[in-house]
Amino acid sequence: MRAAIVIAAFALAACQTPCPAPDTGPVTRIFRCEDGSELNVTFTRSPDFARVVQEGYTTVDLPARITGSGFRYAEGGAELRGRSIEAYWTRPGAAETLCHAQQTQ
Repeated sequence: MRAAIVIAAFALAACQTPCPAPDTGPVTRIFRCEDGSELNVTFTRSPDFARVVQEGYTTVDLPARITGSGFRYAEGGAELRGRSIEAYWTRPGAAETLCHAQQTQ
């Protein structure tokens, strides 16, 4: 009986232990696009934006935009939107291209 009470007390104490804070640091993903380009995208949460680096082009910082689902970052005619590992990338003066995130090692 005492053992059951002690086990119950430990179980209740464990439930009250605060959960660790979620990792809010930047996340970097590499996307390979159907047009042959590669995007190196760093997502940050505070502020919520995506930094897109594409060889041969100026680096762009895109603020987050409201979307129904998935993600969307856009400004000045550049837009990165998608869901999960699939993204559509548009740069001013260029056609939209489909891109896929590469697995991280």
